[in-house]
Amino acid sequence: IVNAAMNQLRETGYISNRARQLVASCLINELELDWRYGAAWFEQQLVDYDVASNYGNWQYLAGVGADPRGLRQFNLDKQAQQYDPEGAFVHRWQGEALQSVGLHTVDAADWPLS
Repeated sequence: IVNAAMNQLRETGYISNRARQLVASCLINELELDWRYGAAWFEQQLVDYDVASNYGNWQYLAGVGADPRGLRQFNLDKQAQQYDPEGAFVHRWQGEALQSVGLHTVDAADWPLS
């Protein structure tokens, strides 16, 4: 679901707030990358970019800033089942061919590592 959201963002410049949170959770908790990389990427890509919403979302999920409780991690499988139970979103934005691509062949933004 994260790859599908990133593909949608790359192609349209937009993703839903839920998808933004799932992507942020994955980058911060699964990939263990600095949240500021994700915030900067969204700043470049989003057509509806808003500095307060963007950085506020990323800081909230990273557990820094005004509400520093930390460890806000989404269960991506559960979220996909709840919000995309038929897999239509993943199919539309990721496609069957990309599902067989191994994680070692693409980076966090789903770009080929070549």
